[in-house]
Amino acid sequence: MSNMKLAATGAISLGLLLLLLSAAWTSIFPASARWTPDKEEQAQKVKSRLHSLSFVVDNPKYVSTHSASETGKTKAEFEALKQENEQLNADFSSAYGGPRTTAKALQWSGISLAVVGIIGWYAVNQSR
Repeated sequence: MSNMKLAATGAISLGLLLLLLSAAWTSIFPASARWTPDKEEQAQKVKSRLHSLSFVVDNPKYVSTHSASETGKTKAEFEALKQENEQLNADFSSAYGGPRTTAKALQWSGISLAVVGIIGWYAVNQSR
């Protein structure tokens, strides 16, 4: 077998291997490995508390009937919870999207490599 035919076969084989790996990637590296039930519980608590505080912070009657220090504490808690919520949302997006993005990259790399191998194989066979 010529070197070109060997290279084409190798490209096709590697492309198919990458396709198989992309199909299994999210099973090998599941989102649940990074997004634990504890994080989910914490995210639900933060969202619930944010929801409750949003009615207080955005209510002018609350501001007028409570002291400035109490209103300030409530607003500070609300802002801290907003930041924690944003961080938890980013963690979730990373845990969920990371393996899927890698799987897509592997999939398209495998397809591209297999197509290049097939074109190479065809070119070698036509040059005889």
